[in-house]
Amino acid sequence: MSAPAENPEGPRNLAGRRLGRYEVITQLASGGMAAVYIARAQGVAGFERLVAIKVLHAHLAYEEEFISMFLDEARLAARIRHPNVVPTTDINDTGGDGYYLVMDYIEGDHLGGLLGRSAKQGKRLPAPIVSRILLDALAGL
Repeated sequence: MSAPAENPEGPRNLAGRRLGRYEVITQLASGGMAAVYIARAQGVAGFERLVAIKVLHAHLAYEEEFISMFLDEARLAARIRHPNVVPTTDINDTGGDGYYLVMDYIEGDHLGGLLGRSAKQGKRLPAPIVSRILLDALAGL
């Protein structure tokens, strides 16, 4: 595989693109290794559902070390079955943008959002909520 041309405008945004049977709607988050998008899975007879798609950043999409880590993550995640762990349902190669993982999309806020709003209000999250979050996260591990 050859690396794609550098994008002088910064990281790519796949919103509006198709990845196989998935229509990418919007970017949800971006981290050090990959970006996560909300996409619409489309099937026969008008079947649709929202999914989350994780795609390696363009500058890493053709680096063998990162591809290997990404595929290891996919294989490991696909074996985990727990109510507190988001299921990985598919992995594929875009043929141009590298590999992507498809996960169930779980609607709702994330811990960073909760903490940010609390901080802006000059408050802390209540101890029972923090305890519940920690216990659920630990149960998923």
